[in-house]
Amino acid sequence: MIKKIIIIFLLILISGNISAQVDSLKMNLDLRTRAELDNGVRTPIIKGKSAETTIVSRARFGMDYYYKNLEIYFSAQDVRTWGETNTTASKNQNFILNEAWVKYEVSEKFALKTGRQILSYDNERLIGALDWTMQGRSFDALKGIYKLTSKSTLEAAVTYNNDDNDLNDLPEKEIYNISESGEVTKSLQIIHYDYSGNKFQLTAIAMNQVLQNPSGTHYDMLTVGINSKKYLENFGFFGSIYYQTGKNTLAQSKNAYQLSANIDFLFHPKFNTVLGTEWLSGRSYNTASDKNKSFSPMYGTNHMYNGFMDFFYVGNSHFNSFGLNDYYLKSNLKFSPKSILQVNLHIFSSNGKMGYYKSGERISSYLGTELDLVCTYKIGKIITANIGHSFMFSGKSMEYLKNVTEPKNLQTWSWIAIKIAPNFRIK
Repeated sequence: MIKKIIIIFLLILISGNISAQVDSLKMNLDLRTRAELDNGVRTPIIKGKSAETTIVSRARFGMDYYYKNLEIYFSAQDVRTWGETNTTASKNQNFILNEAWVKYEVSEKFALKTGRQILSYDNERLIGALDWTMQGRSFDALKGIYKLTSKSTLEAAVTYNNDDNDLNDLPEKEIYNISESGEVTKSLQIIHYDYSGNKFQLTAIAMNQVLQNPSGTHYDMLTVGINSKKYLENFGFFGSIYYQTGKNTLAQSKNAYQLSANIDFLFHPKFNTVLGTEWLSGRSYNTASDKNKSFSPMYGTNHMYNGFMDFFYVGNSHFNSFGLNDYYLKSNLKFSPKSILQVNLHIFSSNGKMGYYKSGERISSYLGTELDLVCTYKIGKIITANIGHSFMFSGKSMEYLKNVTEPKNLQTWSWIAIKIAPNFRIK
């Protein structure tokens, strides 16, 4: 069905009758392949288990059409792990419509956008595109965009979710049961403010989630936050603070926070170092069952934050757990306009108290230390190559947290990737 829609749309666009009406037509491609050697990604690998090699790829095609105050965009993609589909498969289960939205500028200051779209705010800490994963993330949403001044913008977005499965419904209620990040979100309502100017940025966000538990009861969980960034000549400051309240899907009372503080030292135009910390609150071993103190970076792109090996807050991992304190040093070295070396060091500990072993020994809050190395090289304007290698030196408490017995002393992850992303204008 999707292929037919694309073919029909292309035929309409290239027909002679449309040429007099098209203001602009742009196309983009996103072709990427990544090979990974997993020797302990996301959780410690046990002794005796061999490393696993996986190749994943994305083929995404997008088209952007403008006509006066109207913009229409759609992108379709095929995302796959090599070998998961039979070579003679008659159906492709990996092909989806990633985005399909319409944006209309009601005036110079106000616009409406509706359809399948990416919602991304504040460096994607709370909600973002998740572009590291091949499938990415998009929402069915309605968004309003209001330009307050030349330096400030206000946005509001709302979603409504249903799985259209009547068999799951109660006689008097529709039941939605798709869980993401440990929560079943029936609806999102987001308000976001952005001010940027003179090397200073301030943003504020309020995101309310209407959550539904298996009984069909709805609860509100509200997250509010502020992000700020200020750069001077040789250094900059940036950070964030979030607070979550209300109730989660399990009807637990939410009282959680996130806090980050960073200093960016601009030693040289080709070299900078960020020294910082991030705290995400978590429960303790003796927290009451009806309380939830674990901050949930719900739809965030966590790969950008707490280590590239994705031990925390990826998928449904580590949500509603002991939280995380992350102390890090991140450096970027530009060898040339085409090549960059990134070196990140993280020291992880639990935010909440993890309790005691059966022997009576207290479980240490220290979880492990991670070192990430990534080299990026640009080949021309549209091709980017990456190679990365990461080490995780996990502590004994990580075994308890991940419920892994006798892990290897050292976990590693190696990967190599290539991305080809041309953008071109047809008219």
